[in-house]
Amino acid sequence: MDSFPRIPNSERKAVSPMSRICFLPVRHFAAALFLLCSAVCSVSCISAQNGKPSEGQAFVSGMGLGWNLGNTFDSLPGGGNRGGLETETSWGNPHTTRKLVKFIREQGFDTIRIPVTWGPHTGDGPEYTVDPAWMARVEEVVEWALAEKMYVIVNAHHESGWLEKASKDYDGTMAQYLSVWRQIAARFRDRTDHLLFESMNEIDFKDLPIEENAALVNRINGEFVKLIRASGGANRTRWLLLPGIGADLDKTCDYMTIPDGDARCIASIHYYLPPQFAIATPGTSWGYNYSWGTDEERAAMDRNFAKMKETFLDRGVPVILGEYGCLLRNKDRSSRVNYFRSIVRHSRENGICPVFWDNGEELDRRAYIWRQEGVLPALTGN
Repeated sequence: MDSFPRIPNSERKAVSPMSRICFLPVRHFAAALFLLCSAVCSVSCISAQNGKPSEGQAFVSGMGLGWNLGNTFDSLPGGGNRGGLETETSWGNPHTTRKLVKFIREQGFDTIRIPVTWGPHTGDGPEYTVDPAWMARVEEVVEWALAEKMYVIVNAHHESGWLEKASKDYDGTMAQYLSVWRQIAARFRDRTDHLLFESMNEIDFKDLPIEENAALVNRINGEFVKLIRASGGANRTRWLLLPGIGADLDKTCDYMTIPDGDARCIASIHYYLPPQFAIATPGTSWGYNYSWGTDEERAAMDRNFAKMKETFLDRGVPVILGEYGCLLRNKDRSSRVNYFRSIVRHSRENGICPVFWDNGEELDRRAYIWRQEGVLPALTGN
């Protein structure tokens, strides 16, 4: 999740890839045609057969329920400090311990997502060397989770400040991006398939028209997959999460493509819908809802999950909700519980792994107590 609430997207009618091509300027036609071919080829390569779940869907279903170690390794340094191990606690959470990882496992979560911001811990080009101490600390927590038989997702999180420069300086930006991922891939190349990589987090090239924005996100995802596969070892077949524009549900469903021929990619989507309830605070200009649960709101959730099913699941492409959640303050607490329970139920029914976003507001990581009664049973379907 970004540090600030996102302005919700206006509702758009889903547009077919061919109709997008027909209305593109000539200079973008070749790129769009490439995207169309990739989408068609990808579906043909990974579609489920005979109505049975694909290999990917079976794998993701086995990942169960997930929890985000938020506002920890994704935190940014302050006070002019470029980085360092103290960044882990710079947003108020304590140092992560093996006891915490074990506790999360015992609470009923089979998957832990470890958002990591690499930029402040990366040296200058052309090497862009990741601070060895930072890499080792991330590795330590990954190993704790793997030892607990958990599935682990590692990503590149708050990188928008430099990664979104790719719209103006693609080659220069990608030199850093690929160097960082090359180092991560080498460090973890022999870990089991319980470790997954996620290419980016909520990247949105807002300076570009939607088709070009999507093409650039898809292009970066494609280069990410190519690099990970070429790094060898277990990375040749490692499961990889790919978000669409901003990890937004509609934009991901409408525009994201899976790299041709790679059947071990997973669509990564974040669920903060409706944003007026999930992330808006009182006085937000685009609307604020204190509660959730009307018939129309529940029907909207039904439609959202149906759209993910029709776009990805019915074609054999697995889906992970890399984040879902709702602010704790200024929200009706019974609505939060019902909202979480509904997301988990829909996810389980569709073989989706939902990964709850916790920035330290939900679980007190010092006292090991959930701050709101009823949240844990809702998150674990009990």
